[in-house]
Amino acid sequence: MIQKNMKEAVECNNKAIAAYDKYYYKDAEILFKKAIALNPKYAEAYANLGALYAKFKKYDEAIKLYKEAIILKPTYAGAYTNMGNALNKTSRHEEAVYFHKTAIILDDKSANHFSNCASAYKNLGRFNKAKVLYEKAISLEPDHVNAHFDLATVLLQTGEYAKGWTEYEWRFKKDEMHSHIQRYKAIFDLPRYKGEKLQGQSVLVHAEQGFGDTIMVARYLFDLKQQGAKVVLYLREGLRELFETLACVDEIYVRGEALKKFDYQIPFMSLPLVFDKKLTSLTCNYPIFVIDEKLFFNGDTIKIGIVWGASKTGDSYENKVFDLRHFQKMAKHEQITLYSLQLGEDKDDIEKYEMQNDIIDVSKMLDNFYTTAKAINAMDVIITSDTSVAHLAGAMGKKVWIVLQKVPDWRWGVNECHSRWYPSARLFHQHSLGDFNSAFRQVYQALENEFNIKVMDV
Repeated sequence: MIQKNMKEAVECNNKAIAAYDKYYYKDAEILFKKAIALNPKYAEAYANLGALYAKFKKYDEAIKLYKEAIILKPTYAGAYTNMGNALNKTSRHEEAVYFHKTAIILDDKSANHFSNCASAYKNLGRFNKAKVLYEKAISLEPDHVNAHFDLATVLLQTGEYAKGWTEYEWRFKKDEMHSHIQRYKAIFDLPRYKGEKLQGQSVLVHAEQGFGDTIMVARYLFDLKQQGAKVVLYLREGLRELFETLACVDEIYVRGEALKKFDYQIPFMSLPLVFDKKLTSLTCNYPIFVIDEKLFFNGDTIKIGIVWGASKTGDSYENKVFDLRHFQKMAKHEQITLYSLQLGEDKDDIEKYEMQNDIIDVSKMLDNFYTTAKAINAMDVIITSDTSVAHLAGAMGKKVWIVLQKVPDWRWGVNECHSRWYPSARLFHQHSLGDFNSAFRQVYQALENEFNIKVMDV
């Protein structure tokens, strides 16, 4: 009977894996649970169910299942590294390192184990260790996509730009990019532009990542124009009006609009690889967007535009965002007026924390990035989380203070106070992981120094 149950459990587990691979996740969950019911000591089924939950960010449930798998099978390397990944996603990076290192001890031939361990070290800011481990993963598996891509982010963060941009091209092999490439196959099938001199031939520059990334590398469109190209853009909705201000752009399409035939294509985030691989010319076309218009707001107080949320589609949303209540002392100051540029669900925090009388919400006026730019023009300073508004203000050359996590996204370097990408930006880091109080103490001190007012004791 035990053997029969075990056989049925294995069959269930295999069917669950097949369902998972076909994106039938609910069926997979039912089958994994059935496999466990048939054999409560089936470690692999626990780990597989944990991986399913982790995919949908149910990390607490996943961790419980990985623990059970490890108890049942202490030599199960895969359960250890999966546990490490889940801990990494919940910012328990030190614990994650332990489990990844254990997985490596149990199986030192797995590129995944080394790559996963590297990611835990990267999130701790131990970049040299992370780099060595990513390179080890690649030596074991030369086509390990995640190791290559994550190595790229470490190299770009620590200043090894030339190699970093080359490695960054591995992003197109990531699972997350497959649907995008298929959806825009007609674009990706065009010849890739690699820096050739052009005589009026058209180059379609298309956005494949977030708004902020597109804004950040827009400076290289001027270089493309200098090569003799007819510069055509394919943008996400909301960017057209902003990019129409660039004299180097000949034609703009927005996603969903029918495209004509073009001679070449290049993704936005591949422009630095072609034109500035060592990031030596970041200030040549800066500010990128020169906009004269501005929204008009009454009053002679210090006008501060604020953003505290970020795009929820990104993996690091929880780490990037901070509580609106960090602005309370500014909101109560008689010489300061706060204007919320926050969009999305996070703007509801104003009502949630009963700050309607303390903050002027202008979000209804911001129907695209050009109108947001006009609002930014009306402000004395922008204080923001790591989001597209930070990039837009920086790209306009406006005073912007960006509040960052302890180990920020690669675009902001390691512990810099100023941004290579945006000379007008100041960066304020947490002193310890998750501690935005320490970052805002620096912001308040800078506010007092910059505007000669007393805020911290309000």
